[in-house]
Amino acid sequence: MALWPTRMYPHYMDTCFPDVDRMERRMMHDFDRMERAIMPYWRDADHSILHVANQTQEVVNDDKKFAVSLDVSQFKPEELKVHIDGRDLTIEGRQEQKTDHGYIERSFVRKWALPEEVDLDAVHTQLNDVGHLSIEAPKTGQHTNRRNLPIMAAPKKK
Repeated sequence: MALWPTRMYPHYMDTCFPDVDRMERRMMHDFDRMERAIMPYWRDADHSILHVANQTQEVVNDDKKFAVSLDVSQFKPEELKVHIDGRDLTIEGRQEQKTDHGYIERSFVRKWALPEEVDLDAVHTQLNDVGHLSIEAPKTGQHTNRRNLPIMAAPKKK
């Protein structure tokens, strides 16, 4: 196996540490055996699952809107959920596949806290043909729980 060192120390140390040398050979043998055991499954695996965690996303939070765009092309529309709980926007995707050799499950969850000035009733979603999910929430331009607080002078210490 090319990536693992064949010796941890020079040959002249063999006489000093015979037990360490035996342990090193045993460890290298175990690594080789483990690699041979895993490789057939790794070659046959569906490597598209590696892209689930690396989804491209874009978030816009300007004066007029809060918007999220997310690549969910690995998922079918029925495998996606978008919901708002309070002011938390959550996007979830869950996919299950049964194959002759096993079972594959993919999932993701993304959450954002919506700004106070977002109109929760006007939030809308759109999924295009290439699997790009867009969620847009217009802003009302005012905070719902905003008020000005007067600044009071602190009492002087004596």
